[in-house]
Formats: sequence, structure tokens, C-alpha cells
Amino acid sequence: MRLRYSLPSGLIFLSSTILSVDAISFDVSGRARASNPVFHKRDSIPDSSNGSTSLEDLLDTIYFCNLTLGGAPFEVSIDTGSADLWIVGTVPAAHNTSVHANLTYGQGSVAGFINTAALVFDDFEIADQAYIHADSVIQMIQDVPGTGLIGLGPSKGSAILGLLNSSAGDPPLDRIFKQNTSTPNILTILLSRNEENSTVPEMSNQLVPLLEDQPGQITIGEVIGGYEEVAEQPKLPALVDGSGLNQHWMTLLDSNGIIGPDGNRINTTSSKSNLTQGKSDQLRVVFDSGFSFPQVPADIADDFYGRVPGAFFNETIAYWQVPCSYELNVSFIFASVEYPIHPLDMTAFNGVDETTGEDVCLGWFQPIADNILSDPNFGSFDVILGAAFLRNAYLLINFGDFVDGSNSSVADPFIQLFSTVNRTAAHLDFVNVRLGGKDTTSMQDPLLSVSEAQSSSSNLADALSDSSDNDEPVYKKTWFIVVVSIAGAIVLAAIGWSIYSLTRRSRRSNVRSESAFIPPMGSYKPLVMKEDGDSIVGPAVGQYSHRSGFRDPYTDEP
Repeated sequence: MRLRYSLPSGLIFLSSTILSVDAISFDVSGRARASNPVFHKRDSIPDSSNGSTSLEDLLDTIYFCNLTLGGAPFEVSIDTGSADLWIVGTVPAAHNTSVHANLTYGQGSVAGFINTAALVFDDFEIADQAYIHADSVIQMIQDVPGTGLIGLGPSKGSAILGLLNSSAGDPPLDRIFKQNTSTPNILTILLSRNEENSTVPEMSNQLVPLLEDQPGQITIGEVIGGYEEVAEQPKLPALVDGSGLNQHWMTLLDSNGIIGPDGNRINTTSSKSNLTQGKSDQLRVVFDSGFSFPQVPADIADDFYGRVPGAFFNETIAYWQVPCSYELNVSFIFASVEYPIHPLDMTAFNGVDETTGEDVCLGWFQPIADNILSDPNFGSFDVILGAAFLRNAYLLINFGDFVDGSNSSVADPFIQLFSTVNRTAAHLDFVNVRLGGKDTTSMQDPLLSVSEAQSSSSNLADALSDSSDNDEPVYKKTWFIVVVSIAGAIVLAAIGWSIYSLTRRSRRSNVRSESAFIPPMGSYKPLVMKEDGDSIVGPAVGQYSHRSGFRDPYTDEP
């Protein structure tokens, strides 16, 4: 009897976060660093006295941490792709500013008044922190009291900062760095990887321990013990978004900086023009912990999956469908340093084909639609590296002068990555989970020739864009509505299960599923709006009076 379960393959949830079916709380547990022997594991990493907290892993899709507002506890998902804090539930001693805010995450949205209350986050205490007290949460998993989302992106993307039009609207991290001047302006994130059930039928009720097992942890102002080597890695420049409409943690991939499954570099070309930094063959990459399935250009996704025997692009859900037993090895290169991807982060188990009885896996790396890449509202990037990438590298972000109000003497922001993957251990993990412990990868069919490769590129625009409504906001486009309709009642059932799961956080599932999806395209950028009479206008982020001492950190002007 197969005990695994998954959401039906038609389910796609349109939000910057992911709909899932069970909550698994991971303690802060040890793992071997990539340079250590394969089977050696460090002791558990304790929380530090200041600036460090553990993360809960919701089936490798969303990562949560704890904070308190007004003394009340909340469990919030972490999102480096946005900058605002919002919560659902009662906050004692909160002050209502009477300023209303509306955040739109693709299909999902959050609305409510901006309140202030005392915040404790990673043991840092902040008085009168501004946040959105959400009284309307549409198609977001954090829709029950005690949940929410904390944005960890640059403050230029903050709707609250723009609406309050003063430093009182600074995001939590900006408040922490400005209040604690001796604390380094750094944020670090290490994402855990869930144990999985075997995909071998007779072993499907067995949870397989992983050799590449690492803690989920976030720190402010310090580096996790045992991972100090991150500070020795190349400093990748945090690029200013050329669109001028939003700001993300974005940097440059090396020229042709992806090694494909055949061991060769993939030719890459940026979709952006008028480049001021980097070359045309360097992709602009955003690191976003709120995006479970990384988004890559369609031709890159094709290079990953199109030559796998038996793989095909499922146009209904806009994902590559790949045989679960086929091991794929891919690497990304930043500043001449190679960052390999764990093969279990290349394909995600999605259930069993009722016709053939075969396991069905989807490509973690999803093709991004051309209409998203060409829409300036989403930002000036080519790639979104979400959780499936970030599980393979310890991320350090130095905020530099991206902190609101920084003066000209503050250094530029930068990003550092430290690979956490031991290739030998990662391969053994794949063998144990997908092949029942018997290594048959040397006998897997070779990749197809280039001429035989399957492609998503020719079908992607038809599947995911609608030429008749190009002038509409993306969250109103027909393809968003059509995709949501596919989910139908399944969404409601899954939301109900998610609510049940979140209310039972102390339970740990004995069954592994990787079936939760993100939307096909376009859910990434929070399309933040504010109401101005009868019109909807973008917030004037970062443009309050210079008399208040504010300096736009995204220009060189004092």
C-alpha cells in the first residue's frame, strides 16, 4: 500500500507563497559542511543569544520563523523578495495609523490598516514597528490568526515606507540596523531540506534520512557557527534595479554561468537592454526565499529537462514532467565559484500516474514567460533563484547603503554565497530516495541529442500569456484567471488542509510529499498599490521630504 499523497497535478496556487498540505517543524539540527567527510555531522547548532533563530520548513516550499508583536507570538514566512511585514490576528497595545495598505502578490493579496506595535525579532526589540494588520487575505496560506509574512528585501520595495512617507515606515531590518549601530548590517539565511519518502513502490512508506541534512536558520548581524567560510567568498554586487520601479537582492551570474546536465556550459543571453553593469551573456539573478520553484528563461529550463528520455513539457500546468529515477546534475557559477544543485532539488515528486503506475516528478526549475521578463513592473531581472536553489547555498546579504537614510559614507551592498552541497553525499541521497539504495545511475539512458530534445519555448507564450489583454495589470490577465479556475474546488480543500496543518505545528508528519506548486508565472513581484480617491497609483517609495534627512540610497546624490 502506497502511503504517499500529493495534491492533484492540476492544482496551481497563485501567490508569492506556496500552498502546501502539511506542516513539518524542523529543529536546528547539524549537517556536514561541503568540505567535511561525507558521513560526519556536526552537533546541533544552538540559537545564539542575539540575532539568530531557527526556521520551520513547510515541505521545502515555505520557510517560517517566530516573532512577537505587542507580546503576542506569530509564525511568519520569510520573503527576501518583498520588504513589508504583515500579520493576521490580534496584537495587544497596537496603534492604528488609519493609513490603509493593499499588497498584491500576483493572484494573492493582503489588505489592512498600517499599525504599529513593539516587535521582537531574532531577539532584537523594536518599539513602534510599522506593519499591516491584515483584515483581508485572499488566496494566501497565511490566512489564520497567528500567521503572516516578513519581507527581508531592500526598503525601496516597501509599500509601508512609501505610504507613511517617513522613516516611521522603515521595514524591521532597517529599524534593527539603525537602532543597533554596532551590529553589522548583514542578514544570513540557511534553508533546510526535508527528508523524503522513497519513490520505490515497495518502500514508499519509509522516510529516508538525508546525508545532506542541514539546519534551517536565519541570523541578523552574525554568521552561523561552522559556516564562517561564507565571509571568505567573493562579494557579489547587489545591483540597482534598472527599471526604477522595484528593488530586489539581485546580482550577476558569470558569462554563460550555468553548467547543464551534459557537463557543458549553457549559452546565456540577458533579456535586458541598455545594460550599465555586466555583459549581455550575464544573466541578472534575484535571490527570493519566498519563491519555491526557481524561475529561469525557457531555453534554460529546456536545457535542464528537454533532453531527458521520457520528459515532456506539461502545458496544462507549465512545468516539465520528468522521470523521478533520472538523476540530473546542474551548477550555477558566480564570480568563478561553482554552486552545484542537489539532484533532489532538480525534480520534485508529484504523485503516481494512475495509468502507468509510474512516479511523476516535476522540474523544480520552471520556465518564466516572456511577458513577465518584458514587463518592467516585475523588475529588471532574468532569473529568480528561489528556495530550490537556496537550499544549496548559505546566503549572506550585506545591506550597505540599501538601509533607508544611509549617508554617502556607507559602503555599497553585496551578496555572498557559500556552497553547502557535498556532491558525493547528494548523489547518495538521490540513490537512497529515488532508487531504493541501489545505484543504477550509471545505467540510466543517455541524454537525448540536441536535435531530439523536447522544448517548452514554442508553447510557453501560448500557455501563459494572453495577447488580448497586454495593457491589463498582470494580476488581472486572463491567464491568471484561467489557471486559478483549473484549481477550482481543489484549492479550497487544500487551503482547509493547510489551515488544519498550521494549527497543529507540533505534529511531525511521517509521510513526505513534494506536491505543492507555485503559480506558473508572474506571482513574484508584489504589485503594491495604494488607493488615492477613485484612482490606483503606485506608492511614492523613498521620496519623502529631504528635510527629514532621507537620502535615496539607489542614487549617488547626497
